[in-house]
Amino acid sequence: MVDDQDTKVAARLKNKIFFERDDIDFTFQWLLSFMHCGGVSQGELFKLARQIDPNSITSYKNEFEKEAIKVEATAEDSLKRGHSFSAGEAFIRAHSYYRAAFYGTFPHEPDFARFHQKSVECFRKALDAKSGQIPHEWVEVEYKGYKFPGCFLKAEHSDVPKPTILFHNGGETHKEDTYFLGGQAAIDRGYNALIIDLPWDVCVRFYEPEATAKNFPKEELHNVYRATTDFLLARPDVDAARLVVSGMSYGGAKTMVHASCDDRFAAAVPNSPVYSMATIIERGMPSFLRGSADEAAKQTEKMPYTGQALFAGSVWSHGFDSIVEWHDAAKEALDVDPRDVKCPLLSMYSEAEHPEMKRQAVETYEKAPNKKNAIFFGTEEDGADLHCQINNLPLSYQVMFDWLDEVLDYNIQTSVKQK
Repeated sequence: MVDDQDTKVAARLKNKIFFERDDIDFTFQWLLSFMHCGGVSQGELFKLARQIDPNSITSYKNEFEKEAIKVEATAEDSLKRGHSFSAGEAFIRAHSYYRAAFYGTFPHEPDFARFHQKSVECFRKALDAKSGQIPHEWVEVEYKGYKFPGCFLKAEHSDVPKPTILFHNGGETHKEDTYFLGGQAAIDRGYNALIIDLPWDVCVRFYEPEATAKNFPKEELHNVYRATTDFLLARPDVDAARLVVSGMSYGGAKTMVHASCDDRFAAAVPNSPVYSMATIIERGMPSFLRGSADEAAKQTEKMPYTGQALFAGSVWSHGFDSIVEWHDAAKEALDVDPRDVKCPLLSMYSEAEHPEMKRQAVETYEKAPNKKNAIFFGTEEDGADLHCQINNLPLSYQVMFDWLDEVLDYNIQTSVKQK
């Protein structure tokens, strides 16, 4: 039987609000978090929750796909009639519903690539339809012939240098998710933001099949991260003295790697700061490391279906055959010394996190050497106890950006007055 703590790592919550099953309710709360910038509709989401049979992966995928198709059709109709803003609002919801369907799909299924393609297509149409309100550019970071796709979200329609945040993706998040998990909050406050799929991210293989973690060991990972920094610093609209790196969940580990191998950041905000991904796997998912790769696969089959899909997608995206290989590679590429992160660092973590994640968050704050370092703990009392404060993103961003404004000596109101 899979250890209880293994399934809790996949669940990442303490309190359920609709479904009895931890895994489905986490997905539900994760989608609810998109509401703050129009990613879902409350009525649509709760309707879907009532219609889904939580014990059927087919029901889960079918209901989300049907809603995505319906909402996408309304978006196309609005666009055809010249209502671009309404079209953008609907496209972004369609994106989220295709994205949710993808969350319950396995790499070997035909729908795996199709759901991803549809979610990306709807997201792109959404931002393009709202380009007046959301200045942006579709960009690529090139490295050794590879092209990594991203979107540069601009604080305003100009090339005036602005503080800029490079966001790393989490273990199951795509660049499109990161728009909801930080991108929109950044541009609201006068920051640019780069959201991008890079090696070790879950979706980069759709664009560059060979750009797997297997083919990007430590040195190459550091190089492509530095190339991404180079790309940003070459832009006239990026304030080189106010460059920030951030990421949630697995993105917190990538943030620690990037900030430790590249000294050009003015601040880092890992949420939460994982400095040893291998130790997270060892202490948070120990049963998957006992025995052979086949035995690890059998352990995975005992998990709830979204957990199975998550782990299968992670193994696929990294280019491995099992979690055992992922652990070995992470030990080599994703273990860093917090003392190597010299820039100011805000350590953010939550009450529902696995104990090992909490330990690393506190230790990172204590060991990272900058005197401007700070720490934030999301609690149940504040409605921010879920993994990465997903259930209270407005509070999470309030803490993050107030700290950044002070550390970077930046304020959007002051900036506007000085023009």
